[in-house]
Amino acid sequence: MKKEEAQKRIQELRAKTEYYANKYYDEDSPEITDFEYDMLMVELRNLEAEYPDLIDKNSLTQKVGGHVKEGFEKVEHEVPLQSLQDVFTIEDLRLFDTRVRKETEKEQIEYTVEAKIDGLSVALEYVDGKFVRGATRGDGQIGEDVTANLKTIKNIPKELKEKVNIIVRGEVFISKEDFEKMNEEQEILEEKTFANARNAAAGSLRQLDSKKTAKRPLDIYIFNVQRLTDNPFNSHYEQLIYLEKLGFNVNVVKKRCVGIESAIKEIERIGEIRADLGFGTDGAVIKVDNLELREILGTNFKTPRWAIAYKYPPERKETLLKDITCQVGRTGAITPMAILEPVKLAGSTISKTTLHNEDFIIAKDLKIGDHVIIQKAGDVIPEVVEVVKEKRTGEEKEFIMPDTCPVCGGPAVRENRRSCNKVYRNRM
Repeated sequence: MKKEEAQKRIQELRAKTEYYANKYYDEDSPEITDFEYDMLMVELRNLEAEYPDLIDKNSLTQKVGGHVKEGFEKVEHEVPLQSLQDVFTIEDLRLFDTRVRKETEKEQIEYTVEAKIDGLSVALEYVDGKFVRGATRGDGQIGEDVTANLKTIKNIPKELKEKVNIIVRGEVFISKEDFEKMNEEQEILEEKTFANARNAAAGSLRQLDSKKTAKRPLDIYIFNVQRLTDNPFNSHYEQLIYLEKLGFNVNVVKKRCVGIESAIKEIERIGEIRADLGFGTDGAVIKVDNLELREILGTNFKTPRWAIAYKYPPERKETLLKDITCQVGRTGAITPMAILEPVKLAGSTISKTTLHNEDFIIAKDLKIGDHVIIQKAGDVIPEVVEVVKEKRTGEEKEFIMPDTCPVCGGPAVRENRRSCNKVYRNRM
């Protein structure tokens, strides 16, 4: 690609990633999948690497996404809450290890491998063992003071078992089971369902009214010591064990590995069991365990040079869209449902999923009888991704939203969405 073409494409990618990052981080309302966003970032990063004179400090390759929401007090992080460099191949993990060994002049490195929790990153500060403040990551330097909201989370201790001064970093999340229940309740109330568990957790934590946050099933796993007065440890893994002793709910999927091949085996093991984990995860994090070596390796502005995140490819399956039926909610809203040829996906058998609304069906160009690709959004909700149009035979049927309610036979009208003209309280 010529430089002029590269410059134009870089500008396009920066605009797209800024837009989608704003939807994801600031509005908690993503418009594309994590994998699609990751691929845009990979393309942007590769082009900037090829043409380093085109790198801009405002590019999302150079900064952490996210801003402080209006209504929250700003918190300057004493230790920046950085992001992680994502990689997508096993070979990239080996290249990471080669660089680490070269820069530290070590023949072999001990790593800690942890499941990457799909949630919202926060910092918790304790003085003399008492919880005094909590903040979101924000842009890594400045976050939002959400102390009152964090105090509603049962697994965040208000007082530790030792009177220490410590700042820890954790991930606020909603379990897969609780997330499914939340969306079921949203459908019953005719409210907008959440796209994935991560954004449900983020939206819940960033409520201006902590009473609303208290009603959401938020949980947390702590995964790092940001600062500890008189720190006696030189091992990240040993710090995690210490955090458990203090009373923190620490990431349950963690293992110390000697050498990169051992770490790769653990990453592959996590990939095999992730469908059975109680929380959403889209990857595994590999960290240099020795804290002195981390100091040698240092950090970039956005990412540490001693850690990397391996992202698992989303599991996708092809199946048949056998039919589209309509489900009537408690208040009468009509929601189209895909009836699928049952298929095993990410640990469960999928036979139906929501198609959200008429606009979704039109945008995806869905027809009854189509072969479709489905995946689980955030490893939780099954969704129709696309149609396999080359398999169309011409016998597929267009779906038309009904003009009458499938429950009462009354007229169905489209306002913001199609709904029955009655509220069916007898269906509660």
